[in-house]
Amino acid sequence: MDDYGNELPATTLQQVNKRFNQGSERMAAIERDLKVATQELHERNQQMAELLEFFTAMKGAFKVLNWVGKVAKPLAAIVMLGGACVAFWTAIKGGASR
Repeated sequence: MDDYGNELPATTLQQVNKRFNQGSERMAAIERDLKVATQELHERNQQMAELLEFFTAMKGAFKVLNWVGKVAKPLAAIVMLGGACVAFWTAIKGGASR
């Protein structure tokens, strides 16, 4: 004991130091695991951002395809009308009047 009565016996001091060392090793292991987990989470966030960007682009592509589909119907009718007119004109010019 020291003059103030707060000195630990040698065995207790060794035990305390051992526990502190074990705690430091454990904390270092936790920090390493946390760093790895943070890195993996960051990579997954990047992948999710890329996936979200892809789905956003696909949503735009489907809108464009929908517009193309809406335009294709009347366009097909116009082309068919043109074809019928050409066939009619060819029939008249070719003498198919029987």
